[in-house]
Amino acid sequence: MPRYMYFPSCNFTRLFPEESEKLKNFLRERGVEIAGCCRVDHANLPAGVIPLTICQTCALIIQENHPEQPPVSLFEYLDALPDLELPDHQGATVVLQDCFRARNHVAEKRAIRSLLAKMHFEVTDAPDQEHFDGRFLMAPMRPGNLKLAPKAFGALEAYTEPCTPEEVDAQLKAYGARFCGETVVSYCSACWQGLRDALPEGKRCMHIAQYLTEKLS
Repeated sequence: MPRYMYFPSCNFTRLFPEESEKLKNFLRERGVEIAGCCRVDHANLPAGVIPLTICQTCALIIQENHPEQPPVSLFEYLDALPDLELPDHQGATVVLQDCFRARNHVAEKRAIRSLLAKMHFEVTDAPDQEHFDGRFLMAPMRPGNLKLAPKAFGALEAYTEPCTPEEVDAQLKAYGARFCGETVVSYCSACWQGLRDALPEGKRCMHIAQYLTEKLS
């Protein structure tokens, strides 16, 4: 039987403390070990254990440091569970925003769409599925990221376009104005933060974990 270690993401936990705690409790009940910060605890990943991630940065750090134990998205794990209790949103329409750092994560994106379908959402894709990453690509690459995963984050530097705060706000507002749907769903904390700031009044961004944990205690 596979063994898993879940990396709960410091940023996700800070933004969604209630949902993070529910997910950790749910996973503990299924025998999943809960790690701390990926920047420290990736070094403590036991041999043969499958890392579960909810954060694109965590996934990149673990992937580069443990290529023999590639991370699996938490959403893939959840989608494969036969007994996961999910809410029924009765055909509500949402727009799904993919994350640039997950552009090659085919299995993760498939699982996210499957989970939304199981919750009976009608899903359409966001207007830009290739380059959006919240504010991540509009700031210089963090030295800590480059130190921990120089190949992954070094490659991403080619796509970064550092902007002033005013330029970032203007770009986000222009991007948010392109959305037709009232509710946008993200699965990346950085994208969620960017969409939160981008969307005009009357529209909202939800992290998919907010829906997935509705029936968890």
